[in-house]
Amino acid sequence: MAAKKSAKKSAPSSGASKASGPALDSVVAAGLEEAAAVGWSRVSLEAVADRAGVALGALLLETPSKAHLVTRYLKWLDGRTVGPVRKIDPNDTPRDRLFEIVMRRFDAMNENRAGTRALVMGVPRDPQTAIMSLCTLERSFRAMLEAAGISTGGIVGLVRVQGFKAVLACTLNAWAKDDSDDMAKTMAALDKALNRAESLSRFKMRRPKKDEAAAAQA
Repeated sequence: MAAKKSAKKSAPSSGASKASGPALDSVVAAGLEEAAAVGWSRVSLEAVADRAGVALGALLLETPSKAHLVTRYLKWLDGRTVGPVRKIDPNDTPRDRLFEIVMRRFDAMNENRAGTRALVMGVPRDPQTAIMSLCTLERSFRAMLEAAGISTGGIVGLVRVQGFKAVLACTLNAWAKDDSDDMAKTMAALDKALNRAESLSRFKMRRPKKDEAAAAQA
């Protein structure tokens, strides 16, 4: 039932996701468009600047490499994913909150689906960009877990982060193949991956029994 509740809340709707966070800046949007058109390996910053309608020198001062372009995009995704969280709702389980947060990220990725997919497929073959991206992604993973009320501190927290990486990898693979309008396959993959993570005790995502009793009486 928890997954169904979160799925309804996370399903993309016309205009809703675009209003839930910062707008994608023109340079990164142009980079995604270029990646969709020619593939990530053939993207050049000169072509990105031309698409964005900005001087190449001005672009290079803020984004001197393709790796920096990806970092800008990942930080935008973080803003759309964790940015809307104002406080942790005690009426939801950590699992529900995490499901909601992750699907919000895929909602944002869907706004530039073709370009994002080209980036996802191409970056692993670009060592410099991949290494630089991992540093930003590590922060993203921890921020998403903490926003869901799941601690990432200490050794246990480190294990939770590693488990969450596996969850996201499975979900990302499903998203890349998901051609449905409502991302049903992506949500199903996320639900399954979270269930597997729970069964392996990688991170606790249920409220303590005393909290569940209190919620039931509320």
